Amino acid sequence: MPAERASRRTAALVALFFTAIATIALRQDANWDLRNYHLYTPLAWLEGRLAGDIAPAQLQSWHNPIVDIPFALMVRAGLGGVPIAIWLAVPSLLALYFGLRLLDTLMPAQRSRARTWIAGFVAITGAAVYPGTAAIFNDHIVAAFMLGALLWLAQSQQRRGPVATWLPIGLMAGAAAGFKLTGVTYCLGFIAAAAVAGPVRQLPLRIGALAVGGSVAAALCWGPWGWYLWQHHGNPLFPYFNQWFLSPDTIADSWRDKRYLPESAVEVLDAPLRLLRRSRDFSEPLLADPRVLLGLCALAAWLWLRGDRRIDAAQADPGLIAAEQNAAALRWPLLAFVAVGYFSWLTFYGIYRYLLPLELLFSLLIVGVVSMLFAKRWTRTAMLIAMVLVIAPTKHPNWGRDPFRSPMIEVAFPALPQGSIVLTSTENPIAHAVAFLPREVPAMAIRNNFMDPQRCTRLQERVERTVATHPGPLWLLRPVRVDHPAAERMALYGLSVGGACLPVADSLAEIELCPLARAPFAPICVAGK
Repeated sequence: MPAERASRRTAALVALFFTAIATIALRQDANWDLRNYHLYTPLAWLEGRLAGDIAPAQLQSWHNPIVDIPFALMVRAGLGGVPIAIWLAVPSLLALYFGLRLLDTLMPAQRSRARTWIAGFVAITGAAVYPGTAAIFNDHIVAAFMLGALLWLAQSQQRRGPVATWLPIGLMAGAAAGFKLTGVTYCLGFIAAAAVAGPVRQLPLRIGALAVGGSVAAALCWGPWGWYLWQHHGNPLFPYFNQWFLSPDTIADSWRDKRYLPESAVEVLDAPLRLLRRSRDFSEPLLADPRVLLGLCALAAWLWLRGDRRIDAAQADPGLIAAEQNAAALRWPLLAFVAVGYFSWLTFYGIYRYLLPLELLFSLLIVGVVSMLFAKRWTRTAMLIAMVLVIAPTKHPNWGRDPFRSPMIEVAFPALPQGSIVLTSTENPIAHAVAFLPREVPAMAIRNNFMDPQRCTRLQERVERTVATHPGPLWLLRPVRVDHPAAERMALYGLSVGGACLPVADSLAEIELCPLARAPFAPICVAGK
């Protein structure tokens, strides 16, 4: 169908254009997570140093590194920031393309090049979408899979059976959750969508196909890493949910980040309103975005317009009639997906970045509903006004970017004596540098957001035993700006800086390597305590 081909080409062009502009404007990624674990963990796993190190990337040392392996290998090969940014931008490009195609499927009668360009601009400028473009956060990977699954659902109505529809959706959603556990919230959304997406008699087939696809994809995308964690720590999700697995390597806790969770029913209900003002209610840096509030209103308006939609069969193209009927059949599955996904996000995390798939969807719904409400007059003007009203109040969080350089990341340590061990005692993200240590030099954290000398675990006992008995030199890897609490923590181990610190050439951070002096100290953790 020529119109369908034109729609695909326009969506592809718009997605490519805005993703490229955002990638160039943002420059290369240098966020906290990259400096902490997205580079360290995949390289440490691949190169065999992960078992010898102890939590240099803090709590995040054990996040699934599989999806980060291509990025890490590019950095190891010395590639520059530009080619790596292009690679990191691919999920952003796909998420935006799938979203624009979904918009044309949900609202086919008003599709136009102007709407696609305006919708693309509104989507790329979101408080989650824009700063996450070409970044290593992997939230765009979740968005690409989830919006791809929604597009598959939208285009499968009345064309494919329940298994052919829901098995691929399960594969895509399961892959997203396998690569990044935060994607589980949208898996729950698809379960809700499957429950209302067709006749009740086909419900077992829909849920079964979704479960099979999700299980297979999660096993492939999480399984190798989960098996590694099980073998080494007795918890396939280590350190998370350890209140169930009771690994002795950490405390019996879920390790959930509860800083952004609502504390009352009022905070659950007013979350879209709180997002209108610049705050840190949902993020470490300041952000604000009206897309959640306006998107929920647009969803309600779309449901109403779809339910009251009438097409003159004598004047309309038969293909358009079929497309409109297909869109009408998507009302309840889309509502179920959004409602369950949104409240699951708010209940489990409340971290705005993790809402990226819905933010992108909301951006498209806002523009799409305006195109329906003003279908007969002033359509472009109304969409442009809506675009300004959405973009103007948006405050993008600053996650950290650097100018493009080649190689993208470069770290050079001074020569270390044989038998050296490097210790860290900071909550600053410096583990990216550990990935550049010689493989025979292990790195161990004595204090960070996971390790604590006054919280005894098997890993903590191992660190204490190493400090007390290791015959070779001990070094402290630390930020140049002295962390005074870190010195107090080191004193518990009888450690102190025992000489001049050596600079470490690091393109991401100002760090140094300091020789440590040792004195006898009272045992902190006792085996079996």
